[in-house]
Amino acid sequence: MRRFLFGLPAVALLVLAVFALTPCIANCGDAAEAVTVAVRGCPRAVELLGSDAKPARLGMACGSTKIQGGHGRASWTLPYSGSRARGSVSYAAEKRGGEWRLEEATLEVDGETIDLVACSRRNSSPRGPATLAQTNADAASATFDGKVLRSTHPTIPVAATCRGELVRERGSPFASVKISCDPGTVESSGAVVLYEGTGSFTLDVRDPTRRDDDRSEYDDAKTTDVDRTPGCRLSGSGATGTLTIWDSSPAYEIVVEL
Repeated sequence: MRRFLFGLPAVALLVLAVFALTPCIANCGDAAEAVTVAVRGCPRAVELLGSDAKPARLGMACGSTKIQGGHGRASWTLPYSGSRARGSVSYAAEKRGGEWRLEEATLEVDGETIDLVACSRRNSSPRGPATLAQTNADAASATFDGKVLRSTHPTIPVAATCRGELVRERGSPFASVKISCDPGTVESSGAVVLYEGTGSFTLDVRDPTRRDDDRSEYDDAKTTDVDRTPGCRLSGSGATGTLTIWDSSPAYEIVVEL
């Protein structure tokens, strides 16, 4: 009985030593460092465990690590904890050229299982451009407005506002444009439709991932005596441009800064 009682503290110390040394055993070969990087690189894991997640000081870990030269394999299940919660990580890793790389790793916290390899890979992958890549053949639609800079039109004065809409079907060399301008007299009500027609259209895409550097040209050189619509030319570069409307009978010209 005395021997049993005398040996009890020694057994307790041995158990405590096993628990205390568990993280050190699990870190054999430094594979757990790659696991910690994966845990902290996964937003959901950080949300559950905390940004300070690391192998727990107390807990049971089991697995094995085999190293030969610069190559090795490790397979472990070990406790992980952070400022928010505690869980366990199971992983398999391979060492090549002196560097550990995870083949698989899962985190379990409160019944939730997270694939750490897939999660951290998604988080570290560069995101694509916010806009789809453009081509010169893309469909185009735009609305625009601006102030009249010069005008010889009888009812549309300088500083009047003109508004327009352009629509171009994909791959078409033509576009449809409708333009209306505010009249300069108090007696007139509503905007006047000054032009509504179809003309040639070209789109020059500079950077396919951006839309603010595109250049476009719309041209309908025929006047009312030919196709019953005034002449119209629209040049755009990014968010700015120039609109010109003219006719021959009666003769006038309106220049609008967009």
